[in-house]
Amino acid sequence: MPSAAESTQNSNSSRTRTIILVLISFCCGILFCASLLMGSGFYFMQGQAQTVLATIAAQLTPTAMPTNLTPTVVTPIVTTPIVSPTLTTAPPTELPTATLTPTTVMKSNKSQFSQLIFALDATEDDYTPINSGLTFSAAITEIHAIFDYEGMSTQAKWERVWYHNDEEILRNSAAWSGQEKGRFDYFIDAGGNPLPSGYWRLELYVDRKMLISGTFTIGQVLDTPTVTATASNLVQVTVTPRATPATAAVTILPTPTAIILPTAPSNQVYQLTFTKWDGGQHNMYVADTNGQNEKFILNRAAGPSWSDDGQQIFFFGEEGIDRQILKDRQEVLFDGISNGLVALTNASALPDPTRAKLFQDISWKRGSARWANVSSDGQMVAFDAWVVDTYRIYIIATNPQDTTRFELLGEQGDWSPDSQRLVYRSGRNGTTGIWISNRNDSGHLLITNGGSDSFPTWSPDGQTVVFSRDDGGNVDLYAMNPDGTNLHRLTDAAGPDTLPVFMPNGQLIFRSARGGYWSIWKMYRDGSGQTEIISNAPVGPDWSYSRMDVR
Repeated sequence: MPSAAESTQNSNSSRTRTIILVLISFCCGILFCASLLMGSGFYFMQGQAQTVLATIAAQLTPTAMPTNLTPTVVTPIVTTPIVSPTLTTAPPTELPTATLTPTTVMKSNKSQFSQLIFALDATEDDYTPINSGLTFSAAITEIHAIFDYEGMSTQAKWERVWYHNDEEILRNSAAWSGQEKGRFDYFIDAGGNPLPSGYWRLELYVDRKMLISGTFTIGQVLDTPTVTATASNLVQVTVTPRATPATAAVTILPTPTAIILPTAPSNQVYQLTFTKWDGGQHNMYVADTNGQNEKFILNRAAGPSWSDDGQQIFFFGEEGIDRQILKDRQEVLFDGISNGLVALTNASALPDPTRAKLFQDISWKRGSARWANVSSDGQMVAFDAWVVDTYRIYIIATNPQDTTRFELLGEQGDWSPDSQRLVYRSGRNGTTGIWISNRNDSGHLLITNGGSDSFPTWSPDGQTVVFSRDDGGNVDLYAMNPDGTNLHRLTDAAGPDTLPVFMPNGQLIFRSARGGYWSIWKMYRDGSGQTEIISNAPVGPDWSYSRMDVR
């Protein structure tokens, strides 16, 4: 029978397993079913929780970016995109040989998890990863997810969520039964059978707060729709405790029916926050990602971004943000709030502007900012601002009591899923293009060298970066791997397609003027299923103010 486990161990214990049988259906000419088993785990305890991931990171050297890609040129409509200011050159910085770092990345109360390392195996004594990577052969039968942890207690509830091809397939939660700190080896297998090919993502939560996520790919991933496991594939499980709370036996009921990914955007609905340009200012709205329930929020509010819990919206307040138009006249509603970064702290009170509560720390008052972007863990917010003769990205804590500050040379940044890196546009080191850097301005990696490449966004699984490029006078969306490989075009319409943002399920929202007017569209990450969802969403002369966000 197929089996799988998540594992932990202390210095005096041996591995124990709990088996959870998961049925995943996929197609390979004919339909057949593969079963996955997931269990509890093993802990490895030392005097201190030691990080051994640096040696693993050194093996992950980025692949060279292709240089012979020539996108197709299409005839543009009469629309002139914004030309970003010339970026100055920073002092040369040596490029790293690895893009992964073993630093602790997220916290929930006192709990801390290090970055996930995926590997084919782990040593028996201390769970050092063996044959780690982000892409694995289609023939593999087992994957280990290994991380160091500390600050855990038996009072904590932790949760493991698996996604396959951007669809949630399993969610398990239980009280923490391990030690306060150590190393965790969480692994899955299919009882000797190959694991299903595709994109995989693992998210780990403690007390409902996501501490870490990681992604990997098995086999060749096609851009065309394929059979994938979905939440509807799962059936109810029964849990029978064994000798310790860390172990449980799980039984899955009969084999589910295979689900085929549709060829048009799915009906899964999220909340979109966006702006409309009225000819003189940007005004903020929210709507469902199917285009319904559109609601006005505030005047003079640009580049909005949701907090991780959806209770706040960070945005750039344009000059006059303290005054709102009510019944055709202006009224001062937010005394003391001025242009700069602003947080709407009671998003649940929307859409009545008179009930809105705004917060602005004195250090947030940067009048040349344009947008906000909250990190996945909700701890930091990034924004760009014009300084002397160039744009810089500023990174500050969402909690004004936290004085953490970082700064990058560049503009138009977006967070990696682990909240440790940003993908952004920059002219650093004398080359303008899309760059990836650690948030502390280290580990710089150039992934495109196109002078018009703009507005990059990072997929939730960390596997894809999408950005806009002006080729032959027309702006379209392109996708690539985060190491710069596998560059391919997603849109080919006559008119600009730009400002992409990923939805949690891996689909894309973007702005387009293909019909001669600006509107908001949705599509799959491979470019298929392009559908207009909001037909009237004007964009101003500087597109950066019109960034969107989805939760």
